[in-house]
Amino acid sequence: MKSLLLSTLLLTSVSLPFSSVSADTVRMMGAGNVTCKEWSQLRISTEYFSAGNWVLGFLSSTAWTTGNDILSGKKADILFTAIDDFCTKMPEQTIAEAAVELATHMLDKTSPE
Repeated sequence: MKSLLLSTLLLTSVSLPFSSVSADTVRMMGAGNVTCKEWSQLRISTEYFSAGNWVLGFLSSTAWTTGNDILSGKKADILFTAIDDFCTKMPEQTIAEAAVELATHMLDKTSPE
């Protein structure tokens, strides 16, 4: 019964269009609510581990939920650089929004702008 429920949940979540979900439409909890401005300050002081782990967890969850191995061959520093680039352009956004944008590009196999 457990495996049937898990399979049903997984199939339901995979069939949902990822692109229709954003950090604005779904409540994000935890360090994902750190603003990009705060992220940039944390990155300078190397105190970004909590927020960075939130980003890695979000991307891992995206990979697991979609069944798309978007993290294969990726290194955390490269992913964090993509978050840095987003945050430089949009300091008032949150890292959740940066992570959603990065995940979308990774799923589409395009580079973040």
